[in-house]
Amino acid sequence: MNKRVALAGILICLGAIFRLIPHPHNFTPIGAMALVGGLYIGSKYLAFAIPLVSLFISDLVLNNTINKVFFDETGFIVWADFMTYTYLAMGLTVLLGFYLSKKSMTAKIIGGGLFASVMFFLITNFGAWLGSGLYPKNFGGLLTCLGAGVPFFSKTLLSNFLFTSIFVVSIEGVFRNVPESVEA
Repeated sequence: MNKRVALAGILICLGAIFRLIPHPHNFTPIGAMALVGGLYIGSKYLAFAIPLVSLFISDLVLNNTINKVFFDETGFIVWADFMTYTYLAMGLTVLLGFYLSKKSMTAKIIGGGLFASVMFFLITNFGAWLGSGLYPKNFGGLLTCLGAGVPFFSKTLLSNFLFTSIFVVSIEGVFRNVPESVEA
């Protein structure tokens, strides 16, 4: 098994667990989880599956415990409409990781952190505008929605830079002089 893939998978799962610990809004490793999936997990299926399944499992826990007060539905919450936009953004972040996988460590951290944050901001706020009754369905309403999301963007950007740095430096640093795989 490829050691980088194994470490990437472990870091992604730890990132999902981190979401369960109290933290500031939007200061989570989910962007870094998806980016690392694309950067280091060679199997395209696993590159999407590991971060998205980890995100889904942590969403199941959060949406049925801490975040339950935000849902009108009773019973067990498996999926909510807004999650579609979050998972779309995360899937595109995995694709961004594929693109950046052969780039320098700096490009992975800065480029990946920045583009993943902007993508997440635009996609999820578009979803909030489209799916909620809070904003008029016109260009002004979209701009108002985007403006309301700005305070959360700085935390998303900071957390993506921090967690992407930790994950990339861990993977690249630990395995700098270690062969890619080990025979079982």
